[in-house]
Amino acid sequence: MQRHKTQRRLLLLLALVLLLIPTGAVLAAPLAQRVVGDGDVVYDDIVLFDENLELAEGGHVKGDIVLFNGNATIAGTVDGDVVLFNGDLEIADTAVLSGDCVLFNGASAGEGASSLSCIDMDVVLPAGVSNFVNELTASVNFAPPPTVEVERPSPLGQFVGGTAAAIVRSLVFALLAFAAASFFPQPMMRIEDALRKKPLASGAVGMLTSFSMPFVLVIFGLVSAVLILACGLGLLGFPIMFVMVLALMAAGFLGWFSVGNVVGEFLAQRLNIKNRSQAMTTALGTATITFVIGFLGAIPFVFGESLVSMAIVFIGLGATALTKFGTRDYPLMALPQPNPDKITAVLDTLPDKADIN
Repeated sequence: MQRHKTQRRLLLLLALVLLLIPTGAVLAAPLAQRVVGDGDVVYDDIVLFDENLELAEGGHVKGDIVLFNGNATIAGTVDGDVVLFNGDLEIADTAVLSGDCVLFNGASAGEGASSLSCIDMDVVLPAGVSNFVNELTASVNFAPPPTVEVERPSPLGQFVGGTAAAIVRSLVFALLAFAAASFFPQPMMRIEDALRKKPLASGAVGMLTSFSMPFVLVIFGLVSAVLILACGLGLLGFPIMFVMVLALMAAGFLGWFSVGNVVGEFLAQRLNIKNRSQAMTTALGTATITFVIGFLGAIPFVFGESLVSMAIVFIGLGATALTKFGTRDYPLMALPQPNPDKITAVLDTLPDKADIN
């Protein structure tokens, strides 16, 4: 999971450079931080353009290191990732790297290069990007943003804060789940029945819905903007987009609460809770899964809770979509097919019209 997060972060950085977005969003670190000496600690990411970086033994960077058109010499400790665009990396045997090491058109060398394996993506940046970076760094009007050193919480503080947040979040979700199950008991039962019978179909539909909805909103927004410029009718598109976002959020919550009801029923049976209502089991299960996922996320060096959370969202969202917010059953019950032989046998037992007359 950590590697997937890193890859997404690297792709985002590359996309920002290729799109030439305003640099104010990228330069969130001290541009002048070119040398980190022995005993120095940097509580932030380091992003340098057309500059070299030296991290001495005993130096500590509690963040990522990103260099564009520059070389890096690392002998200290880096808590995050090291990413170089068009630069070489010199690694000492005292270097400690907690994250990933990725080089875009560069090479790694040094006594510690064998222990820290770096990935060379071999990506050639367009000439326009290099020229833009050179002009930016050479500009006399360019000034880096002020650096604010903020000490990150300790693992114990992160655990305590994350646990407290998980408790509060589970209580809020439990109240919402209790209200939803009280006001919409039948729709939520249909959603629960769908995710019980068709979990794979629900998960697939939920994943496709989650991935496709942003593209639908973007396309819808572009069409609305064009219609606004053409005839003014595009103004109606933005309220529709707002309703679509609200519907997606409501579907996600209903799906989460429905999964919570399944968990709540299981817990109620295990705990031998009698005279339980649907609202009570929904609140119990929702509070449980919400707290467990939040608690696992608060524990340092524990990964995978995001995958569990995404699986729950996908399954619940898909079941909500398949049942159209619980307004119909899924899968649909097949109507009984008439048997021609039985119909003929019944008709043969009826008296003829002539006999009746």
